[in-house]
Amino acid sequence: MKELYPMRGVITTVTTPFNDDLTINWSDLRRTAEAALEAGISGFLAPCFASEIDELTNEERYRMVTELLAVTHQAGRGIVMPNVRGKTKDDCVEQAKRYLDLGVDGVNIFMPTVTEESYRELVAAVDALHPPFLCLQDTKDNELSAAFVKSMFDEFESFRCIKIETANPGADYTAILKATDGRMNVSGSWGSDQMIEAFDRGIHALMPSGLFELFVNVYRLYHGKSREAAMKLFFDILPIIVFTRQSDSANLSLHKRYFQRLGLYTTTKFRAPFAVDAIQASYIEEMIDRALHIRDRLPQYWQ
Repeated sequence: MKELYPMRGVITTVTTPFNDDLTINWSDLRRTAEAALEAGISGFLAPCFASEIDELTNEERYRMVTELLAVTHQAGRGIVMPNVRGKTKDDCVEQAKRYLDLGVDGVNIFMPTVTEESYRELVAAVDALHPPFLCLQDTKDNELSAAFVKSMFDEFESFRCIKIETANPGADYTAILKATDGRMNVSGSWGSDQMIEAFDRGIHALMPSGLFELFVNVYRLYHGKSREAAMKLFFDILPIIVFTRQSDSANLSLHKRYFQRLGLYTTTKFRAPFAVDAIQASYIEEMIDRALHIRDRLPQYWQ
């Protein structure tokens, strides 16, 4: 019988730092990954949607993984889990092979469900490569039912984890945990504005972008001190998270600007058509001021 896969904590969804000419700034990527691990991040989901994965060439995707693996190996901690995303099943399998050859800790399938049959075939093909673990991304675009997840969990040995960012994530966390007798490793992501509820429901990890110290400390306070202590920090950072939930543009713009103000990113450029207006840009600065103020007084939440 499968046991719970031991992936816990905060797995950051990596944004891509670009130069002014929109080439990738690899030194910024490495510097930010090092800062993430220093802050207590448990690993990296990359490339992913936050990385603008559809704007990256395959070779850029593979190099991103190589760079992150170098950082985690040097640090002696942190997992690297890339998204498998292609136009066809064969594309996805080839990507998974390349990632596994690089030495990743696991892979995440980030593909829509056309039919349950075709999705199961894709999962079977990747499972046949024997990855250390296989994670499936459950979104509002595919909405994997608990019964379907349970059947694949029973059938495919490597399928151990699921990342849920559906329209109603709380109920889905509970349904999948119940269906798998608590043996499926469940992560939240876009629903980080309900992270305390998610922890109450028993999720094991959270996969947000950026704000490393803030997310890590909410998780650690909840699991290592008290729910009450975690709630205090959560409520203090909630206005920041709520702002980022209005759109992908607001979310990614805030995180890139936050990294720039920390001296980790050189620019806040995007390849994808993400943009904010002047009012949002001004509000982003206020929210970053708030984040930095909270970051500077994190020890107080542990008193």
